[in-house]
Amino acid sequence: MKKTIKGNVTDQNGLPIAGANVVVKGTTKGVQTDVDGSFVITVPDNATKLIVTYIGMEDQEVAIGSSPIKVILKEVGQKLEEIVIGYGKAKKKDLTGSVASVGKDNLNLGGTVSNVGQALQGRASGVQVQQNSYAPGTTPSIIIRGGNSITTSNAPLYVVDGFITSTGASISPNDIESIQILKDAASTAIYGSRGGNGVIMITTKKGKSGKMQIEGEISDGFQNIIQEPSLLNGQQYASIQNAIAAENGRPPVFPASFPIANTNWFEAATRPGEVLNRTLTFSGSDKTSKFFLSGNYLKQTGAIENTDFTRYTVRIGAEKKFSDKVTVGTNVYGAASEGHNSDFGDNILAPLFSIQTAPPSIPIYNADGSYYKFQGKDNALALLLEPTDHTINRLVNGNMFLDYEIIKGLTYHFGAGAEWQENIQGKYTPRTLVAGAALNGTGSEENKTYFRWSTEQYLTYKFNIKDQHSFTAMIGTSNQKDTYERMKAQGSGFANDILTYYNLESAAVYLRPETQKTETKLTSYFGRLGYSFDDKYLASFTIRRDGSSRFGPNNKYGTFPSGAVAWRISKEAFMQNLEALSELKLRVSYGITGNDGIPDYLYLANLAPWNVTISDGSFVGGNEPKNLSNPDLKWEQQSQANIGLDMGFFNDRLTATIDVYKKRTTDALLNVPVGGWWGFSTQTLNSGTVDNKGIELGISSENFKNDKFYWRTSLNLAYNKQEVISLADNVKIISYNTSNPSGTVSGREFTRLEPGKEMGVLYGFKYAGVIKTGEVYAPQPLSKPGDPKYEDLNGDGKITADDRTYLGNSTPHFIVGFNNDFRFGNFDVNVFFQGALDYSVYNMTRMVGESSTSTDALNRWVAGTNENTDIPRDGYYKSTYGSYVNSRFVEDASYLRLKNLSIGYSIPESILKPTKFIDNIRLYAIGQNLLTITKYSGNDPEINGHTASATAQNLGGGIDFNSFPASRTFILGIKIAIH
Repeated sequence: MKKTIKGNVTDQNGLPIAGANVVVKGTTKGVQTDVDGSFVITVPDNATKLIVTYIGMEDQEVAIGSSPIKVILKEVGQKLEEIVIGYGKAKKKDLTGSVASVGKDNLNLGGTVSNVGQALQGRASGVQVQQNSYAPGTTPSIIIRGGNSITTSNAPLYVVDGFITSTGASISPNDIESIQILKDAASTAIYGSRGGNGVIMITTKKGKSGKMQIEGEISDGFQNIIQEPSLLNGQQYASIQNAIAAENGRPPVFPASFPIANTNWFEAATRPGEVLNRTLTFSGSDKTSKFFLSGNYLKQTGAIENTDFTRYTVRIGAEKKFSDKVTVGTNVYGAASEGHNSDFGDNILAPLFSIQTAPPSIPIYNADGSYYKFQGKDNALALLLEPTDHTINRLVNGNMFLDYEIIKGLTYHFGAGAEWQENIQGKYTPRTLVAGAALNGTGSEENKTYFRWSTEQYLTYKFNIKDQHSFTAMIGTSNQKDTYERMKAQGSGFANDILTYYNLESAAVYLRPETQKTETKLTSYFGRLGYSFDDKYLASFTIRRDGSSRFGPNNKYGTFPSGAVAWRISKEAFMQNLEALSELKLRVSYGITGNDGIPDYLYLANLAPWNVTISDGSFVGGNEPKNLSNPDLKWEQQSQANIGLDMGFFNDRLTATIDVYKKRTTDALLNVPVGGWWGFSTQTLNSGTVDNKGIELGISSENFKNDKFYWRTSLNLAYNKQEVISLADNVKIISYNTSNPSGTVSGREFTRLEPGKEMGVLYGFKYAGVIKTGEVYAPQPLSKPGDPKYEDLNGDGKITADDRTYLGNSTPHFIVGFNNDFRFGNFDVNVFFQGALDYSVYNMTRMVGESSTSTDALNRWVAGTNENTDIPRDGYYKSTYGSYVNSRFVEDASYLRLKNLSIGYSIPESILKPTKFIDNIRLYAIGQNLLTITKYSGNDPEINGHTASATAQNLGGGIDFNSFPASRTFILGIKIAIH
């Protein structure tokens, strides 16, 4: 007897899948679905199950019940069972190294999220993402398992769809299908001299199954600054300044005849920010092809006046399977962006410094509408609004690949890619500012271009011996060349300010032009051998040999090996009775990697301009060496050991991963003092040693799951402790200074590095309060009542630089992410917390405010009136003793933040079905940075003002000074899918 079964096959979005195979289990009898995803199949009366398959989708086994049968297929990799690794793919259960996987559904998306770092923050254990500035368009820093280098970059390597790119951190998160973070050396050694800081592998979206699908998404939002400073009004400020002047025997700053204004400069300089995001995608696939096209428009108007960021992106991805043996694919990405007023660094030239310190007792404008100037200084708002600081970035990259199966199990892969990037920055200072008026306007334009091409080819052979021994062998080679060019033109003395920097040829005075070009080449050979015995005992070994033009002739080549083994304990016979345990795997790995992120030609004696005017007054241009050569210069080397345990319970509804690691960096690059007879004070040498060790925990749980309600939770927690083991023989400490806190005060040491400590440890005096009336404090014999007082730590009876001490670490020891997803009916909710613990920040903004315009100044020491206070009468700059770098302004910056709260509602299918072309409509609201739990008194505990260079980030982090303020973001959006 036979019976007829009808059914329908769709994807998870309800789109019909045409051409899916429907086969009776245990037979070869089957049919294919039609254009509507429908099928009709005649089956034997005793048949119980059907097998439904489709390319790019997970196979599904369904029971034969009452007709019609509804089958929903999931995309392959949706649960990230197969993930991308270096030069290949692997099933997650077969991994022997430490790899964190984050799918598109677990990324931070929407609102101001415009890059990979923001999308990843808090989503993977051991990955520290720090939003150093909230200026529109800024990219956060990412450090994996602690910083390795003292003077070079600690940023990871980015690989997007197999192409090693220098711009991977900034791609649109809306295009990402999944991200894999390779953390241990066994995973990253395949990338050799570039794998030491970890590897972030990004797979972009490809075509979805079935008919062509079009998705459009529109979202709009606004931003409010989280915490605004508490500022003095005009009369309060004038009174305090006059009182200080009187105490110091000076005339009043604001005499009785001065018309006191009441200006809130911060309010004048800020506004509600705005965020606009538009995305349109086209995708589709059939049995042999996949196609994806996306376009995105992002516009962010900053919460500070005259700041904005606009970006347009386009991505195309396509794959075609020409036969069972040949597959080709390509990916092309283009982006164009521009922004205004990008300088919000930790210096007194940044516009926020003037806004913070401008007297509220003076007006913004004169009666005629011109800017008011006080004591010959620039108007604070003019410094923000009048200069031109315009940045333009253009990027195009693309790659293609060919996979050819030569014989069964043996595949040849060829890939090639290229990337071009242009950065333009134009600046102009007009006559409305003091500096511009003195020179009749100054302008400059700087143009930087980067070009990279690369090729790779490798053979992969997969074979089995009997049923128990599985081998995967890979061997390959790659080549890469980078070219960098820079040109800068500048001038002053313009007829007017109308054309700003677009009119440099009309300058009366041409300033010295600047040009530069560098080239870097890398040639590599690599291989990997993977082995599995009975799916229980796993091993993987890799090796790579790199040759780089960045290093000296004595160390052009380096070799980077790794090995890892794993034991799937849950596969052992003695574990089979433990029904609750679905996975238990022990991993052990060790490997060696490198970091080649140093300037080009550093091993050579580079030439720099040296111009001289000779006795007859003529000007002669020339060159001189600017550094001492080092033919032995090589990459920094990282060796890392890792032990991990992967666990799954209740058919993997609850999973957990624990990793413990120790990582040592040797041959760290340092500028080491040398004898002056060389003509230079330092030479770049490989000499430092840095350790990082830590533990990581990741937990994921499907707490509740049925047709009406779904709840999933994930938690990741990581601890990392860094220690510098050694520096160079003649380098005992490395110091890093603050920038100038005012125009008359120089920067002071605020972090110090020495063996036994970690990088970025804050260093200064211990603050002991204010000297009271009648108090005699022997270590500060010249101090007056109301002056700051510091602890005599070494007990020698006087306050000197030797009384400074370590005040706290500026790098978090713990990072945490906690996520909950809920679905009930047509509603979905996401609640995501992210945090960093056990670290401190030097709040230099608070220090400057206390001595100028902050309401803290109302509590300053005043003889006989207000002596029970810790705030000195006239700040910290004028004291003979101590420094403004002291423990009073070192604050605990640990925080836990409600990073994202989103609520969505999907229109019921019953309402959309009559349209026959609308597949889904989702309405949503998102709140970002809604709540921050912290003891930190500043605007944002996450801030890091020193970002100008790798050394600044590594040694000078943990300072809050003139940083762009953090904001809360509120978003409303709609997403529509049609076919």
